[in-house]
Amino acid sequence: MLVIVRKGEVVEQKEKLYKMKEACKILGLHPNTIRLWDKQGKIKVVRPQGGQRRIPESEINRLLQGPSAVPPPPSTIPKDEGLSSFLNYVFSHHRDDWELVRKAVIIRDNYTCQECGGKELLEVHHKDGTSRNDPDNLVTLCQKCYNLVHKRARKMPAPQPITKPEAPAPKPEKPTKIQPPPVPEVTELPRHKILDDLKPTGLAQRTLFGDLLSATAVLKSFTLGDLATRAHCPEDVAKTFCERMSACGYLVSKNGMFEIHVRLAR
Repeated sequence: MLVIVRKGEVVEQKEKLYKMKEACKILGLHPNTIRLWDKQGKIKVVRPQGGQRRIPESEINRLLQGPSAVPPPPSTIPKDEGLSSFLNYVFSHHRDDWELVRKAVIIRDNYTCQECGGKELLEVHHKDGTSRNDPDNLVTLCQKCYNLVHKRARKMPAPQPITKPEAPAPKPEKPTKIQPPPVPEVTELPRHKILDDLKPTGLAQRTLFGDLLSATAVLKSFTLGDLATRAHCPEDVAKTFCERMSACGYLVSKNGMFEIHVRLAR
């Protein structure tokens, strides 16, 4: 209970309200459990201005005093059961949040490379080469195995389409005018494919390149200084990023300006 005193007199008494994270830590509960109890009317939840759930101190005391109301602490819950619930929550509600999905897969794979058993510099690989964030399409690999898998994928020859021979074009009667070069088409690629093509050295540079890639998608057309400012990174890192993007054909440079020529797949 919070007591407000003014000039020696008790003016107002307010019950202390705990944030969801604080209440979960005290009670040893998952946030989803409190949300479920709130819907079922098993717990009193307050929503002040802003809409964030707050749990009154009296409710926490009530649950702590009733041993049958609170499930066993996390340490007594079987590991497999807790992991299964966590993975189900991530892939059911946050499949598009790559950072959360990546962490969930690494936890699922026990922080271990599934190729060599290494436990350092771990990354998550899409098995079929797409950006489909399904549990069966994701696997944890160390940096070395991750690079080897992508190197093998790049060496595989792409199937060549069968085309019919074209009939020879008729000779023009008049000299044809020189046509301007066609505007390069903007391709759409998944984020991880673009980052793989940039060949970052280590996770730190890959993270910076990811921030710079997000900034280019927002700016569309920019100078080197604009990009470094937007991504909050050193200009020399932005320069390296632009050089590799240009080498891959993802950026076009003209008169000191860069223009992105690739779309990030959703």
